[in-house]
Amino acid sequence: MQLRRRVGRNFGTIAVPAICCAICLYFGYSGIFGNRGLMAWSQTRTELAAAKGDLSSIRSKREALEHRISLLDGRAIDADLLEEVARGVLLETRRDEVAIPREKR
Repeated sequence: MQLRRRVGRNFGTIAVPAICCAICLYFGYSGIFGNRGLMAWSQTRTELAAAKGDLSSIRSKREALEHRISLLDGRAIDADLLEEVARGVLLETRRDEVAIPREKR
């Protein structure tokens, strides 16, 4: 009986700190090696840098397309661009020119 009381008393004094240590270890491990931990943070930074590079190239392509569209504006069409588009669509050439159709992308 006395042994049981002593074990019960000792278990109560050891259990609470042990549970607290286990919780701290769990969150510490998750903070370092988890999906959003320090180790994943460096990988996320490299992925972000690659995505920013892709974004800048896409923005430059978009600006080029917007400029080309602005040249095809109905109020003031650029003559050279109009001729280029017409020749590409109609495949009409002069006597000394050769038109090679391109594959559509």
